Amino acid sequence: MRHTLMDFIVGGPEAGRWLVVESSPYLKPLREAYPQAAITAVTRFAEIAALDEFRELGITWHILDYRQEALPFAEESFDYVIAESCLEEAFQPYESMMDISRKLTDVGTLYTSYGNIRYHGVLSQLREGIFPVREQHLYAKSEVVRLLDDTLYKEIDFLPGQQDDDFSAGDVWEAQGFDNFSHDLSTSCWLVEAKRSTATVANLKSLYNKETRKKLARIIHRIEYDVEREKNLAELKQFCEANMIFDDYLADFIQEICVHPLKLTECLKQT
Repeated sequence: MRHTLMDFIVGGPEAGRWLVVESSPYLKPLREAYPQAAITAVTRFAEIAALDEFRELGITWHILDYRQEALPFAEESFDYVIAESCLEEAFQPYESMMDISRKLTDVGTLYTSYGNIRYHGVLSQLREGIFPVREQHLYAKSEVVRLLDDTLYKEIDFLPGQQDDDFSAGDVWEAQGFDNFSHDLSTSCWLVEAKRSTATVANLKSLYNKETRKKLARIIHRIEYDVEREKNLAELKQFCEANMIFDDYLADFIQEICVHPLKLTECLKQT
């Protein structure tokens, strides 16, 4: 069974901002999926950027080695990043993934992949004392979750990139006591979709700009911790009316940002 990162990507008319890092095979299908998107590509191979097949795609190229230098873009420059091989190839995976994370908006999404160290073929080599020096990093899923969590991603989904059609080899290792969730032992490559915000938070952020959300959060936190409560309750009411913040949105916002959301909700009901 084979999938690609395009299986995560729906396509549409929106003019999103995409960064494609050392993932040139995705440029043509990405342009076909999003004709209006702004696509920026990074590669350390100038000859790839010069290929005729990419000339008509409207791509902005940057020739640099992301493994050795930071990406030359401002923070929150992109809505989406495709970096298929970065986890495997980066010299310092944490630093590279953090750099990419900072280039995404706070509701942005990363698409990447990794070679699975728990694949039965790798385990069989280890059992035989064979583990050749590799240029690419291999990971277990728990390591990837930890790394992405540490680099500010909140919601992570996995899809098998390359998985055996016959799971029997993985089942043999499972019978010996190895965990085999989602046929992990029969999967040589996992694809990853990592989002900077959960779906709920992303929806909240999509309705009001950053400054409005920041001020709303400040008022709510002051009420939550009894800082001039009556004054801030009045300010909250006035602020919501001025910015057309509706009750359901306010309730969801409180649920996401407050340590004691129920207490605050009850307080607002009494006013």
